[in-house]
Amino acid sequence: MMFRRLLFSISVLMLQMFLQPVVAQMMTAQQESQDSTINVVAYFCKNDTLGYDFQHMKMKIVDNDTTVNYYFNSEFQLIVRDSTSQGYKIEMKPISNHVEMPNDTLMVQMIEKLANSMGNVPLIFTTDEYGTIQHAENWREVRDFTRKMVKSLTDSLYTLKPELAKVVDRQRLEASLNLQFSNEKAILNGYEELRILFGLHGKSYRIGKNEEDLTNPSGYPQHLEFIVSYGKTSEDYGFEDDYFVNCLSEVTIPAKDVVNLTTDRTNMMYNHEMTDEERQNLEKEIDEDAKVSIIEDYDYFYNGWPCDMMYEKVTDLKNVRNVEVYRIQWTSRFWGTFSAGDAQQIGGEGSSI
Repeated sequence: MMFRRLLFSISVLMLQMFLQPVVAQMMTAQQESQDSTINVVAYFCKNDTLGYDFQHMKMKIVDNDTTVNYYFNSEFQLIVRDSTSQGYKIEMKPISNHVEMPNDTLMVQMIEKLANSMGNVPLIFTTDEYGTIQHAENWREVRDFTRKMVKSLTDSLYTLKPELAKVVDRQRLEASLNLQFSNEKAILNGYEELRILFGLHGKSYRIGKNEEDLTNPSGYPQHLEFIVSYGKTSEDYGFEDDYFVNCLSEVTIPAKDVVNLTTDRTNMMYNHEMTDEERQNLEKEIDEDAKVSIIEDYDYFYNGWPCDMMYEKVTDLKNVRNVEVYRIQWTSRFWGTFSAGDAQQIGGEGSSI
C-alpha cells in the first residue's frame, strides 16, 4: 500500500514537472513596432533597485478538502549594477527566506538552512538590451557553494532518517540534487524567480484576445487563450503605459502515458525496479486521463520592470487536484526615469496569495 501511494505521488510530480511556462515559448522573439502589438522590453537604468516578495505554494484538493503541503516565502532585491547599449548587469540579492511544511519539520529546517545560506552568495546575471537573460557571471561560485550545502544536508538527512536509504539511494539523490546546479544553464533554470520575472522579455505579443489549438512539443493537443493589453498595474502606484500578458493553457495526457512516465521516473530514482504486478496495479489506479492547466498572469510597469507576476499549474488526476502557485509582487522601487534621468523612489505593498 505504501509503495502504491508513493507511485501515485510520483505520477503527480511528473505531471507537475511536465509542462513549462507557455507564454514565453509560443510568441515570437522578433520585436514589432505596430500599434497592434506590445513589446516586452527593459528600459532600465544603472542603480535601479526593485524589491520583490516571492511566494511558492503547493496544495492538494481532495473532495473540496484543501491541504497546504508546502509554502515558501522569500524577499529579494534586483539591483542594476551596469547599463550599456548591449544590455544590463543585475545583482539578485536575497534578503530573507521562510518555509512551512506541516508534515515534515525536519525538511523545513534543511530547506531554510540552505535558502538562508544562499544569502551569502548573490547571483550576478546579465541580459541583452531587451532584458532577456543571457548569462550568470558567478555561476561557478553558486555551483561550488551549493555542492557543499547539498552534502551537508544529505549528511544530516540520512543520519536522522537512516531508514530512508532503503527507499532512496543516497548517491542518486545527491547526484540528482547536484545536477540541478551542474552548469550555468542549470543554475539559471534553478532560479524560478528569474524565469517568471524575465521569461517574456524580448518578445512581442498581439494586443487583444486570441485563442489557438495546437500540438505541444510533447505531441499532445493543447488549447491556448491569450489576453494582452495596456492597463495600469494599480490606481495608486501604476502608470498609463503599464501593460499585461495573460495566458491559459490546457493539455490532456492519456492515462497510459502517465503510467509510463511514472515507471521511468521510479526506475531511475529509487532502489526499486518496478515489477509487472506493481505496474498492473498502477494501471488500475491510474485509469483516467490527466488534465494539466496552466494560468500565467504577467503585469509590467511601462519601463519593463516586472510588477505582479503569477504562475499557477493545476493537475487533475482522478479525484485529486494538485495546485502549484508561484507569485512575485513588487514591494519597493527606486529607478531612474529613462527619458529624463530623474530618480523615483516609492514603496508599495502587494497582497498575499
